[in-house]
Amino acid sequence: MKHYSYRTLLLVLPLLGLLLGGCKKAELDDYYTMDSEPGFAGLGLPRVALAARYAPTEAVPLYVSYAEADKLRDVTVYQVVGKIDSTTTGTFPANGTYNTTGGLQVMPVPYTVPATAPNGTLVRVDVTLNFQNGAKRLRRFTYTVAAPATLEFATVPPVPTYRNGLTGTAQSEGDIIGYSLILNKGATTTSPLAKAVDSLTTFYRIGSQPRVRAGVVRNPTTGAANTRTVDATVPRNSNGQPVTFIFEAYAAVQTLTITAPAINVTAPTPLATLRTGRIAGGPSVTLDSLAFNLRTGTIEPAANPVTAKDLFLSGTGSNVTISAANNTRFYRATPAQVAAGFYTTPTVNTVATALYQNTTVADVGTVAANDVFAVRVRGAEVMLLRILSVKPGSAGAAARVRFEYRSL
Repeated sequence: MKHYSYRTLLLVLPLLGLLLGGCKKAELDDYYTMDSEPGFAGLGLPRVALAARYAPTEAVPLYVSYAEADKLRDVTVYQVVGKIDSTTTGTFPANGTYNTTGGLQVMPVPYTVPATAPNGTLVRVDVTLNFQNGAKRLRRFTYTVAAPATLEFATVPPVPTYRNGLTGTAQSEGDIIGYSLILNKGATTTSPLAKAVDSLTTFYRIGSQPRVRAGVVRNPTTGAANTRTVDATVPRNSNGQPVTFIFEAYAAVQTLTITAPAINVTAPTPLATLRTGRIAGGPSVTLDSLAFNLRTGTIEPAANPVTAKDLFLSGTGSNVTISAANNTRFYRATPAQVAAGFYTTPTVNTVATALYQNTTVADVGTVAANDVFAVRVRGAEVMLLRILSVKPGSAGAAARVRFEYRSL
């Protein structure tokens, strides 16, 4: 335990008095008020960025955001075009409204791209927020002057590509039609420079019904010319009605729309012709039994060119395999497709669409009874093949495959 002497207390008490007196004199005067700089100032709407390019005479969707408590007085906008001195484009009184997304006041600020600004010119825009207490906040953005974006069909009138190989009058629900479009025709990465296209959207309209969005291509071009083909699918519940496909491109404040001629949707075309065939190979059978011609429905002799040998028994052991000796190609249908009637209710439309949407091969590998294959014969017509039976080969016994196939 510490002990303090009487002498020590005499020395300490005067010091305490001085300290207490000093604290009383340091009190704030009644007329003094604390003041602070405004807290927040920003450009643009929440989660909506300004674009990197705008075209001459376009109105830029410019917004400023601020806290209501900071008491904004007005907003002044300056611009610098290229290396020219800055000029004032206007001063605008505060008139913001509350934005629930950002929790701030948001005010639109008029700003238009100079009409005479040359293509490719860099423009700096300084936006100054002036508050009632004399404080200022500077926010800045830059953009490049570019030509307006463009969207058009590659040919006039447009020439669609029917992925099923049928004519335009034989398109049915689920068929795919390709349209060739050109974005920013004539533009380059340097000059002339065009605005970037943010997205390219496909819509369809059945008859006079409201249009429906079917698909979106993100950022199809950063400004240079781009020719691309967009696939559009004929919608369900459109049989017997006209279907119109509409394409819209969005480029900053631009919306560009082009419309293709209507397609009259019909019932699908059946694969009505049914034929059977067989191929065999191994001991006791001739080489003339190995290949089959799907167009003629007959065995293709071994001495003939390979151009007509659509089915070829390429493996005759315990695992019987089939391939094409020519440019005929196959797609093996999935069990789900088979269960859904891919073979029992076959149409050119469904088979050709499956061939377009999936990878095709020349060698189908090992086959078994009830395997189903979509076939494109020599790059042209489509057929549907089903394996009926397979007899593997063995020592002294030939391998045999029986099948049936459907065609137009």
